Amino acid sequence: MALNVTPLNAPHKELELLPLADWDYLIQDLVGDRSHLQTFCELRNSYLSNNDFYGIWESNLRIYFLPSVNVFPEIIHLCSENYEPTQRAVKSPSSTILFHITPDSINQILNFKPTQLLFPLPMKFLLDEGPKLSSSGISRIAQVFMRADRQLTEPPPFNYRCFNEVGRLLVDMISYVLGFKTSEHIDENILVLLSTFTLGQPPAVKYNYAKFIANKRHDQLLNLEREGVFKYSSYIYRLFLYYQSDYFQFPIRKLDSKGEKRSVIFWTSVFHQVSNFPYSYCEFIDMFVYLVSSLLKRAPPCHAG
Repeated sequence: MALNVTPLNAPHKELELLPLADWDYLIQDLVGDRSHLQTFCELRNSYLSNNDFYGIWESNLRIYFLPSVNVFPEIIHLCSENYEPTQRAVKSPSSTILFHITPDSINQILNFKPTQLLFPLPMKFLLDEGPKLSSSGISRIAQVFMRADRQLTEPPPFNYRCFNEVGRLLVDMISYVLGFKTSEHIDENILVLLSTFTLGQPPAVKYNYAKFIANKRHDQLLNLEREGVFKYSSYIYRLFLYYQSDYFQFPIRKLDSKGEKRSVIFWTSVFHQVSNFPYSYCEFIDMFVYLVSSLLKRAPPCHAG
């Protein structure tokens, strides 16, 4: 018996506006409304005009806050398949090292050379120190970084909307470095790092964020098949860009206007996820994803188009 069903017409959608990769929320960096370049310029200008009242520019936290990227989960899975944990390196199928997952490799791509002792930041430290925050310490954080009309009425976690502009900026930076998916709820882990910032003083402590990020990426790549979680695609992309730059054909600007070496985050915007993105999503696939996949596979992937 024939069914009398009206055929469904697929709605017209612009291909350029659709993410072509399978959307995996467990493999996704923290994405916010903040413009990284605008934030960078504002922080630098505040410092140069002596208006950096919280010492954010002088802290090393800002170094590790990277622009959001278009996430392509297949790249992360391929990196996991090609990861050699004893060497902490992602390799090609022919065993050529593409890049290392180490604090030194992170600092190198970001053009950051520590000039002072950096304190270790194991996750256990945050889990231990968070419950030790005193009521007076939490109140001080609230007075400095929360809106006047949203002061403390309950213990943490706190809602992101309760924080003032500077507080939200620091929460975004901390959440990104810790590999959190969202900064909507601010718990004790974030408050521990937030407490190092004080009005009128440079940060009380500088942590070894590069080692923290390297260890987190190492663990996530090792356990990706079982847990399916990875929160540092921005770093993976830029490690490919830095150590395999000769392989890519899009414009790469390694030096600034003075001829000095710049952080890899300013080399290109081909994989950035921003509202005024100069490259289309299809160009991102063709110019970056396809080539990176070729490096990680024994045979070049199928190329559409």
